[in-house]
Amino acid sequence: MSNKIGTALSLSANIQGGQVSVLDALSPMINSIEQDSSLFALFDRQSVLNQIQKVQQRLDAGESLPLAGIPVGVGENICTLNEETASGSKMLGGFKPPFEATSVTKLKEAGAIIMGKLRVDEFACDGLGCTAPQAVAQDQVLLAFCTDTAGSLRVPAALAEVCCVRPSYGSVSRSGTVAYVSSMDQICILGNHLGDCSAALEVISGNDPTDSTSCTLPAFTFPKDVVSSLEGTKIGFIREFWEEADGLDDITVWLQASGAQVETLSLPALKDALEAFIIIGTAEASANMARFDGIKYGYQTPHYDNLFDLYIKSRSEGFNRKTKERLALGSLMLSSDYYHSYYEKAMCVRRMVLDTFVEAFQKMDFLATPVIPTSADWNTQTILGAEQNNRFHHASSLAGLPSIVLPFRDAQSVQIIGKSFEDVALMSTCSLLDDQKRRDS
Repeated sequence: MSNKIGTALSLSANIQGGQVSVLDALSPMINSIEQDSSLFALFDRQSVLNQIQKVQQRLDAGESLPLAGIPVGVGENICTLNEETASGSKMLGGFKPPFEATSVTKLKEAGAIIMGKLRVDEFACDGLGCTAPQAVAQDQVLLAFCTDTAGSLRVPAALAEVCCVRPSYGSVSRSGTVAYVSSMDQICILGNHLGDCSAALEVISGNDPTDSTSCTLPAFTFPKDVVSSLEGTKIGFIREFWEEADGLDDITVWLQASGAQVETLSLPALKDALEAFIIIGTAEASANMARFDGIKYGYQTPHYDNLFDLYIKSRSEGFNRKTKERLALGSLMLSSDYYHSYYEKAMCVRRMVLDTFVEAFQKMDFLATPVIPTSADWNTQTILGAEQNNRFHHASSLAGLPSIVLPFRDAQSVQIIGKSFEDVALMSTCSLLDDQKRRDS
C-alpha cells in the first residue's frame, strides 16, 4: 500500500488553501503516467490539463469543491463524454458515447480530475485484468472507480493491498456504465485511505432519475470524526468461509482490540451462492449483450453473406472466448428446456441467501469474511474455476449488501459486510479499524 503522497483529502485541502496549484500538485502524477501508461486504456494529457485549468478557475472564483484537484481514474466500462469506452472488448472498440456516466458527472462537478480510463477485462466480467488497484497502489491516481459484480474488483484490490468500498446496490447510479449483470453490477471506490473513499462516496451516492435501479434515498453523509471504540459492536465470522482461508486468529485479535465482540456463526445456505450467481449472472449477461449485433454500434465483421451471417461473425469475432462461454451458458439457462430447472431455482436460492443475511443481522451488527481463498487458482480457464476465486463474495452481491475490503497485513485482507443501506455505520466501523491498523503498523 502506498503512502508516498498522503491522503487525497489532504492534497485537496492544500489545493483549496492555496498552498499549491492544481497543476503543480498533479504534475508528478501526469509525468508518471506519461512514462508508463500501461495501466491506462486511455490517457490524454491535453484533456487532463483542460480539466485542471477549469477546476483552478472555479477555485479562483471562490467555489467550494469537496474533491478539488483529486486525481481519479475510472474503468473503461464507465462512459465518459466523447471518449472511447471499449469496456475491454473488441466489440466496443472505437465506441465514443455522446453522454457520460452520472458518477463521472458528479465527480467533475465536485472538482475531481479524471486522469484517464483504466483497463478492465472484457465487460469487467473477470477482474484479474482490472488495473485500477495497481494504479492506486502506484499513486498514478489517488482514487479509482470501477464496477464490481461479485468480487471481480474486491479480489484484485486485496491483491494490491488497497481499500475497496462496495456501496449498497442502488445507492450509486449505474447510469452510463456498460452493463454485465444488471442486478449485481455496482460502481465501487478504490483508495489507499478509507477517509478518501468515504468523501468520494458522499459525492457519487444518491438518487438518479435516469437509473431505474437507483434508490430514492439521499446521498450518504459520513461523520467527520472516527468513532473511538467498537464497544458493544457484534461482528460475526462466517465459519464456512473462514474454513477455506488463513488469518482468522490474527484478524480476530485485531477486531477485539478495537472493542468489538467477535462470534463465529454458521451460515451453510451461503455456500450455494456460487452456483446461483453463475446461473443468474450468465443469464443476465446474455440478455444484456444481445444488443451487440454488429449493426447499431460496435464491431462489424467486414465479410458476410447475409444478415444472419453478419450477426454470427460479428459476435464470434468481437467477443473473446471467456465471454462467449458465459453468453452461451446464459442463453442455455434462459431456454425453455432449462429455465424452470435452473434459472428459477437459482432465483429461489437468491431469496434464501437474502433471508439468511436478514436472520444473521438480527444477531450481528456486521459480518466478516476473508477476501481470497487459500486454494485460489489464477490460471484457471473455466467459468466455475474463475468464480471459485471469488466465492466469498457471491452471497453479498446476490443480496445487494454493502461491503468494505480492508488490507490487514502480510498481504491479508478482510471484508466487512453491513446491512443494506446502512453504509454510514459500516464506514464508521471500518474507519476505526483502518486507523487502528495504521497506528499499529
